[in-house]
Amino acid sequence: MPLGSTTNSTDKLALLSFKSMVSSSPPSLLGSWNSSSHFCSWPGVVCGRRHPDRVVALSIGSFNLSGRISPSLGNLSFLTELNLADNQLVGGIPGELGHLARLQLLNVTRNYLQGSIPVTLGGCTKLKVLDLSANRLQGEIPWPLDSFPSIEYLYLYKNRLSGDIPPSLGNLTNLQQLELHENMLSGAIPSSLGMLSSLSLLSLGYNNLSGPIPTSLWNISTLTKLSVQRNMLSGTIPPNSFNNLPHIQVLYMDNNNFHGPIPASISNASSMVDFQPAHNFFSGIVPPEIGRLRNLILLQLNWNLLEAKEPKDWEFITTLTNCSRLQILGLSGSNFGGVLPDSFSNLSASLTYIDLEDNQISGSIPDGIGNLINLQILGLD
Repeated sequence: MPLGSTTNSTDKLALLSFKSMVSSSPPSLLGSWNSSSHFCSWPGVVCGRRHPDRVVALSIGSFNLSGRISPSLGNLSFLTELNLADNQLVGGIPGELGHLARLQLLNVTRNYLQGSIPVTLGGCTKLKVLDLSANRLQGEIPWPLDSFPSIEYLYLYKNRLSGDIPPSLGNLTNLQQLELHENMLSGAIPSSLGMLSSLSLLSLGYNNLSGPIPTSLWNISTLTKLSVQRNMLSGTIPPNSFNNLPHIQVLYMDNNNFHGPIPASISNASSMVDFQPAHNFFSGIVPPEIGRLRNLILLQLNWNLLEAKEPKDWEFITTLTNCSRLQILGLSGSNFGGVLPDSFSNLSASLTYIDLEDNQISGSIPDGIGNLINLQILGLD
C-alpha cells in the first residue's frame, strides 16, 4: 500500500502489521484487534471527526507489549499522537515514523529501545512533545533539531547518548522543558540554550559535561528548575546571577568543581524550594541573605570550603529562622568553626535533618535544640 493512500484499509493494515510484531503475556487488549469489529473501535485507537476512517491517535501505553515497533506505523498519515510508553518494546525506532507529518506527540518512554535516534524524525515538523526517555538509545543527539519549530517538551534522559549537546537546540524557541540527564554527554553547555526564552525546566545532570554554566543561562527568567548535578563543571556563580531568576524553585549544582562565593543576590530567588550546591569548592561565608528564601525546604551546602570563624559569620542561621518550611539543612564537611549560635534552636520546627559533621565547631550544643520537635537526624560527629 503506497504511503499516504487515503483508503481506510491503509490504516487497518498498518495496525495489523504492528500487532503482528508484538506480543503480550497474558494476552493484551490487542487481542480484540481483529475483523470482527471496525478498527476505529479497537482499544487504544482513536479515529478523527473530519476523517472518521483515519487513525489520529494510537495510545497503547502500559499494554504490557513486547516485540518491535512496526515500520508500518509510518503509513498512519493522519496520526497526531503516538503513545507506546511503559511497555517492553525492543529494537530500534523505525525511521519511517518520520513520514508522520501531522504528528504532535511521540512518546516511547520506559521501553528497551536501542540504536540511534533516527535523523528522519526531522520530518515530524509538527511535533510538540518528543519523549524518548528511559530507553537504551546510543550515539549522538542527531539533527538539526530546527526541524521542530513547534516543539515544547523534549525528553531524552536515561539513555546512553554521547557526544556534545547540539547548539542548534537554542533555535527551538517554543521549548519549555529540556531533559537530557543520565546520559554520557560531554563537552560544554552551549551558550545558545540561553536563547530559550520560554524554558522552565533544564535538566543536564549525571553526564560528563565540563566548563562553566554559560552566563546566558542565568538570564532565562522563566526557569523554575535547573539541574547540572554530577558533572565536571567548573567556574563560579556570577554575583548578579539570581537577579533574573525570579521563578527558580530548584537548583541542583552538587558534585561538580564550582568555586567562589555564594552570591548575596540569591535573596532575589524568592521562590526557591531546593538549593543544593554540595560537594563543590564554594568558599567564604554563607550570605545571610539566604534567609529571605521563605519557601526553602532543602538546603544542602555540605562538603565545600564555606566557613564561619566569628559569631557574625553564623548570621545566616539567624536569618534562616525565617524559613518556616525548612526540613533538611546540610552543613557538613566544610570549615565552619566557633560556637553554634543559640538561634539554631529557633530554626523551623519542620526540620527533620541537620548535618554538621566534619567541621571545627566547639562549645556546647544549644540548650533549646529540643524545640526542633520533628528532628530525626542530628549529625555532630
